[in-house]
Amino acid sequence: MSGCEIYQIVPLERFEGSLKKLIKSHYRKNERARNCFLELIEYFISELRKNPGSCPDSEDEAFPKGCHQPVFKFRKIKFDMPELRGASRCGRLIYVIHEELCIVYLVWVYTHKEFPKRPHDDDLRKEFDAYSAKH
Repeated sequence: MSGCEIYQIVPLERFEGSLKKLIKSHYRKNERARNCFLELIEYFISELRKNPGSCPDSEDEAFPKGCHQPVFKFRKIKFDMPELRGASRCGRLIYVIHEELCIVYLVWVYTHKEFPKRPHDDDLRKEFDAYSAKH
């Protein structure tokens, strides 16, 4: 543990796009459920600011082959999507922690219906490569 009191939250472009896509596909016509969903995402972000390594309902994920860097941790939060049923009800938020810099990178938010396990490794690799090229 790095001893950070507050982590900086950095949403990656893919995260922003996936969030908009979920709202459009599942909550476009249901404002109450949309607000509940957004409040849930804000709750997770506030928890990630405090202690991303032990955020409720989170677990370690394996990096796509060729992307692992020892300074990062890759994690996934599993949660129930408000007012949805079936595989769409199973929400996932994946993120990467850089403990030395006290930064949490929000990578993707999706449902189990979209990706039964997680987005394809090639897509994740592109996200990590794009980020690495910038930093």
